[in-house]
Amino acid sequence: MKVVIFDIEGTLTETNAVDSDCFIRSVGEVLGVRDFETDWSQYQFVTDSGVAQEISQRYCDRPMSGALTKAFHEHLVTELRGQPKSIFQAIPGAIDFLNSLVESRNYAVALTSGAHEASARYKLETAGFEIAGLPLASSSDAVVQEHIMLQALDRAARIHQTSFSEIYYFGDASWDIEASRNLGWKLIGIGSKIETDLQFDDYTDPSAIQSCL
Repeated sequence: MKVVIFDIEGTLTETNAVDSDCFIRSVGEVLGVRDFETDWSQYQFVTDSGVAQEISQRYCDRPMSGALTKAFHEHLVTELRGQPKSIFQAIPGAIDFLNSLVESRNYAVALTSGAHEASARYKLETAGFEIAGLPLASSSDAVVQEHIMLQALDRAARIHQTSFSEIYYFGDASWDIEASRNLGWKLIGIGSKIETDLQFDDYTDPSAIQSCL
């Protein structure tokens, strides 16, 4: 059995813009930082937890306490829930493609997110994905992207009670390339912000994507 692991934001959901807007507002309201680097690739760990911690250390000269981290993520979820639901859209073809893999006996499917789990689930469900029973790992589990990806892999293996012959990862950003390379996983890029050997604009040609698996 092969395992296919999907990043969520920008890979399954078209939510990068609203994610950034809500994150920036939450940093201002909770951390009190209004002027900071918003090129996320400039941060060591490109996850909500990792970026927030680095901002707090870099601009406030303080680590984030557990209470502050909790307050930050709660504010971020509140910000997301306050946006029009119509903003949360699936990448074209993503829902059908994901469902086809879930229904296949040849693949296990898992999800990863650099966001907090509650944020990730809200975005998926609002965009129309049925994710009940799918293993999901997020920045609620770890700060480092590779650790989140490994957690998703482990959860998929536990559910299916097997090891996997091949591991495929779908991502949309430069840090997905680095993380996949570090883990030795096969990467399939989605969208225009990533440059990799296997790359598709979206999921509207599922047979072409399937041929890569």
